[in-house]
Amino acid sequence: MTIDVADGAAEFARTRLEPLRRFAYVICGSVAEADDLAQIAIIEVWRRWRTASANPEAYARRVIVTRNVSRWRRRQREVPLVAAEGGADDPAADFVDNVAVWQALRRLGRAERIVVVLHVLYEYTFGEIAAITGEPQGTVSSRYSRARRTLREGMGNASTSDRAVAPLWEWVS
Repeated sequence: MTIDVADGAAEFARTRLEPLRRFAYVICGSVAEADDLAQIAIIEVWRRWRTASANPEAYARRVIVTRNVSRWRRRQREVPLVAAEGGADDPAADFVDNVAVWQALRRLGRAERIVVVLHVLYEYTFGEIAAITGEPQGTVSSRYSRARRTLREGMGNASTSDRAVAPLWEWVS
């Protein structure tokens, strides 16, 4: 790529990224996806500057629209986890739709949540969890204790008779 081409593409990227983000947001309705789409469009214009330089704005908008349609189609084919049927061997099936359980689990860090799910729902031992995560058994044990303490403190306002959080109350009490 020559210096003139690089300069033209760089100038386009510098001056048109924000307007392309706004355009993408109006198209898709999500700030995060709009950022992704605008950046993808800038990259595509940069990579194909010789072709796109005639009208880079139109080229970038076309990239945004076509990529958004592709994402939309891909989502139409995906089956959400909540809609998936859980069998007798799926202990998470009872918890997937339970909002109170999700709120409680979100209080935990990623590592603690992994230990809780593997130990409480799937009944793995600390040794098995250590082998799965590649961490020492003592680390797994301390994360489990920390998670119980966090959940117990966070659920202090819920009553023990609240059916939504009953499975967690049995565990943290």
